[in-house]
Amino acid sequence: MAACAEIPRQPAAEPVLGPAVQRFTAEGRISLRQGDRRDHLRFSWDHAPGYDLVLLMSPLGQGLAELTRDAAGARLVQPNQAPVGADSLAQLVQRTFNAPVPLDAMAEWLRGARPDLSGEIDGWTVLVTDTSPSGGRRLLRVMEARRDGVEFTLIVDDWDVRE
Repeated sequence: MAACAEIPRQPAAEPVLGPAVQRFTAEGRISLRQGDRRDHLRFSWDHAPGYDLVLLMSPLGQGLAELTRDAAGARLVQPNQAPVGADSLAQLVQRTFNAPVPLDAMAEWLRGARPDLSGEIDGWTVLVTDTSPSGGRRLLRVMEARRDGVEFTLIVDDWDVRE
């Protein structure tokens, strides 16, 4: 009888993100909801130490905004508008959407430097609901963030990790 007994199973370990990558390009979709306002965008994010380039596009691919960050600060370029400077990418996104989005901190989750699948940053509650394996590491696939009636979802459809 003992030979037929079922061996108790250990619960699967929760996957964590990482190890951290230094350079990546991620492409995907963003959903931002604040009250009755809903924005749906595509994005392409090129990240390297000390540098970010985030392209925001309509769902059909029309360029809406180019955000860059480097040692000189952060800049926003939009069609038919003068470039705008700021201290951070988050300030520029706030200006673009009239909604705070923790874009600077999200780079840390995207690159796997924050291994936890949930946490809080600048008052935002962040939950990573899906990950994908890539070259011996786990990368973020779906992230949800909420704060003060604003809901932000980021879905990565394609990764290019460069070391």
